[in-house]
Amino acid sequence: MVKISLLSLLFVLTLKAASLEESVVHILGKKSLIQNKGLISVIFKDESKFKTRGRVDLLKVTKTLKENDLLDLKFPSTTKIKLNFATKQNEALLFVKLIKDTLISLGYNHPLTTMAIRDKGGFLWQITLNTSKMIDPYSLVKELEKRNAVVTDIIRYSKSNYRYNIDTSNTHLKTVALEPNQETKLKKPLHPYWIDVEGAKSITLKSLGGNNWHPYIIFYDHDLKIITNYTKERKSYNITLKIPSNAKYIKISDLYALINLKRGLIVKITK
Repeated sequence: MVKISLLSLLFVLTLKAASLEESVVHILGKKSLIQNKGLISVIFKDESKFKTRGRVDLLKVTKTLKENDLLDLKFPSTTKIKLNFATKQNEALLFVKLIKDTLISLGYNHPLTTMAIRDKGGFLWQITLNTSKMIDPYSLVKELEKRNAVVTDIIRYSKSNYRYNIDTSNTHLKTVALEPNQETKLKKPLHPYWIDVEGAKSITLKSLGGNNWHPYIIFYDHDLKIITNYTKERKSYNITLKIPSNAKYIKISDLYALINLKRGLIVKITK
């Protein structure tokens, strides 16, 4: 019952666009709004500055709140925080990858999944992290927008519990940029390489000297559903693979550990 209520509440809130005042209340909470009512009324006096295409621009709102020290984010000690991410779109795997990439870009590498719900209303992913500071809403919104994901509402349930409603209808994953039919040298990876291979016919991978590469390669479609994979337990130097016609992404890693790619790879996609 609790899970259903959480999801239902989320999507009821997204049926209509929140006003600027409602958005500020959702981010700060009523108590903080009352305590800082004077300052808030001044900095948000001109509502038109905080709207884009008729909708409240949460990047501008969170930036203004941050600049005026209205986001109370620090904890006295390491605290377990709860973050809820939700979207009306049903591409759950793509959504989780999007959020993970965004968190990694902000320095948060190991979120623990505590809830994942998908139904006809959309998808909700809840995670926990141990940190001495709540993730900065402005930085999170900014990183998501780099991937064409739009935050439509931020809801502060408590100092350690936030929810982000996200429109991912135009989103994309952060991938390595390659020029077709040209070799590109990729540096030592901190995370698996992700490459957009849509429309390409084949991919050639060359392992550089000093590597101990055991290929672990997965092809995905637009929704991040696995199409096929290629693995090899023996050390490899050069491989060429045919790209499935419905492939959108390829993930390149090592079967055992990324350190085996310490010299990087040379990659070429052929269209």
